[in-house]
Amino acid sequence: MDEFMRTGFGRKFFERDIPQLLGSLAAIAKQLEKMNERLDKLNADREEGSRPEQP
Repeated sequence: MDEFMRTGFGRKFFERDIPQLLGSLAAIAKQLEKMNERLDKLNADREEGSRPEQP
């Protein structure tokens, strides 16, 4: 691994590719959180709509 880091490809991988990958993963995680919040709200709204009225 030490030799790979000394090559041009290794430097590019660790200095550009890995940070870009981590940024992409963070963006995916953020979108998944938003999607889950929307689904939770949608499910809560559906549950409220399906409940019979209490006298």
